[in-house]
Amino acid sequence: MKIELSRRLGYCFGVRRAMDLAFQNLAQAVGPVYGYGPLIHNKPAGELLADKGLKLWPGPAGLKLDEKATVIVRAHGLPPKAWADLERLPVKVVDATCPRVLGVQKLVAKEAAKGSAVLIWGTLGHPEVEGLLGYADDKGLVISGPQDILALPDLKDVFLVAQTTQDLELWPEVIAAVKSRWPLARFKDTICLATVNRQKETQRLCLNAQALVVVGGKESANTLRLAEIGRRAGLPTLAVEGPEEIESSFAEGLSQVALTAGASTPIWQLRAVAQKLEALERSRGSSPPDFVARLFRALALSNIYVGLGAGALSLAVAKWGGFNPADFYFGLAFFYVQAMHLLNGFLDRESSRYNDPDRAVFLSQYRLALAFCGASSLFLALSAANLAGPWVLAQMLIQSALGLAYALPLPVKVFKVRRLSDLPLSKTLSIAGGWAVLLAGPAILADPPLIPRTMEGLKLISLIGGAIFLNVLTRTIIMDLEEAFGDRLFGRKTLVYLLGRDRALMILGLVMVLGAIYLLTAYFKGAPTIVLWLFFCGPLYNALFLLRYFRGLGLMGFKLDLILDAQFLLAGLGLWLL
Repeated sequence: MKIELSRRLGYCFGVRRAMDLAFQNLAQAVGPVYGYGPLIHNKPAGELLADKGLKLWPGPAGLKLDEKATVIVRAHGLPPKAWADLERLPVKVVDATCPRVLGVQKLVAKEAAKGSAVLIWGTLGHPEVEGLLGYADDKGLVISGPQDILALPDLKDVFLVAQTTQDLELWPEVIAAVKSRWPLARFKDTICLATVNRQKETQRLCLNAQALVVVGGKESANTLRLAEIGRRAGLPTLAVEGPEEIESSFAEGLSQVALTAGASTPIWQLRAVAQKLEALERSRGSSPPDFVARLFRALALSNIYVGLGAGALSLAVAKWGGFNPADFYFGLAFFYVQAMHLLNGFLDRESSRYNDPDRAVFLSQYRLALAFCGASSLFLALSAANLAGPWVLAQMLIQSALGLAYALPLPVKVFKVRRLSDLPLSKTLSIAGGWAVLLAGPAILADPPLIPRTMEGLKLISLIGGAIFLNVLTRTIIMDLEEAFGDRLFGRKTLVYLLGRDRALMILGLVMVLGAIYLLTAYFKGAPTIVLWLFFCGPLYNALFLLRYFRGLGLMGFKLDLILDAQFLLAGLGLWLL
C-alpha cells in the first residue's frame, strides 16, 4: 500500500505562532500560565501544553492577586468585551490571536461602524465566529449556508465575510445566494490562504487515492472541511485524532491511501498516524521483501545499523591514516555508537514519543531486550578500549559519562541549565564532536599508537577528525530538520530551533560545501584515494539526498536513518574498491 502525503503539512502560521508563544511563556513565566479557552482545536496538542503547565483560565473569580499570572488568548481571538474584562485584571495578557483572524475582526468592526449589516458565514458558537459577532456589535448575523438567506430580515448595505476556515468550494454559492436577495451587497473573501491551499491539495490527493485519512482535532473546523472534501469525492474517508482510532482492518485491499491534516495538526500527531498505517501494511506482508523491510526497521530502531555505519567509517579512517586497524578498532566504534544512541533513546523517551512515535513504540515493546543490548554493547566497547590501552580506555570512560549524562538531570545547574541537552546546540555539536573524537582519537592514543605521536601524526589525526566532524554534522542537521519538520517542539536547542528552518538550511549548505572543499583539498595535497571516495560518500551523497528530500519526502522515520547512515557503510566499502 502506498501512502501519499499531502504537500501542505504542519501548523499554519497562526497556529505555529500561538504554540510558540505558549511554549515561550511556559518556559519564562514565574507564575501560573492560563489559556483563555483551548489555544487551538487539537486535543493532543492541548494535552501536551497541559503537561507543560498550561491551565484553563478559571475567570476572575479563580485568580489570586499575588500569583503573577499570565493569560494567553486563544488563536481564535476574543470579543471586545472579553478583552476589556481581561485588561482590567492584574495579569500579563499574551495575544495569540491568529493575525488573519485579527484582520477579519478589524474589517468587521470597520463595516459595523459605518452602519453596514455584517453577514458572517460560519458556525454559530465557534469561538472565532463569536469573536467576530462581538466586533460587529448588534449589526452581525451568522449564516451557516445559502439556505439561511431567505430567513433573514430585510437589511440595507449588506457586507459578507467568511469564517477563515470555511469551505472554499461553497463560497461562490454563498455569495450568489446573498447577491440574489441583495444585489448591491458587498463581500470580502476572508478564507485563510492556508485553508485554501490545504483544501486544493486535498482535492488533488483525492484524484488518485482509494481512501483518504484526515488527521486533526474533532472540533477543528478546517480539519472537518478536509474530510468533507474526501466524502464529496466519493472516497472512504477516515477522520482521526490519533493512531489508536485506526482499525486493523482499515485499508485492506487498498493500493493507495492519501494522508492529510488540518492546519492545527502537529507533525508528530500526523507522523504517529502515518507510522500506524505503515505498521498495518508490514504486519500483513509475508513475502521476502516484507521480511527484509521488517529486518531493516529493527536494525535501524535498535541502532545496530548506525553502529555498523560507525564501524565501517572507522575502517575508512584507518585506510586514510595508513595503518592496518587493530582488532579493537571496528568493535570500539560499532559497540560504542550503538550503545550510546540506544541508551540515550531510553533516556529521552518523551522526545521520541512525539518526534518519532515508531521508535518510541519499538523501545517500549522490546525495552528489556534493548536495555540489555545497550548495556552489553557499552561493556564490549569499554572492553575493546581496554585492549587498546589505558589512554583509550580513559577516553571512552569520559565520553560514556558525558554521553549518558546528556539527557539526565544534573545535581547542580551548569550555565543555568539542569541538563546538558538544554545547552544551545548541544545535540547538534555533541554528536558530531563525539563521533570525531571516537573515530580519530584511539588511533593516536592506542598503546602502541596506530599513528605516530609526532607533529605530522597530530596533523593527520586532526585532519581526519575535522572531516568526520563535518560529515556527521551534516547528518545531524538533516536529522534535526526531519524532527522539526512542520513544527517545533519542546524548545530543544538544536540549530533548527535556534535559527529557524530557513537559516538552518543555509548553515547546512555551508557545512556541506566546507566538507567538500575540505576533502578535495586534502586529496589534491596528496591524501590517499580513500579521501576522494569519502567526498562521494559524504558531501555529494548528502547533496543528492537533499535534492530528493525537498521534492516531497518527509515523515520518513527509520527510513531516514537507513538512507543517511548508508553513506558510512559506503565509506567502508572503499577498503575493497580502492
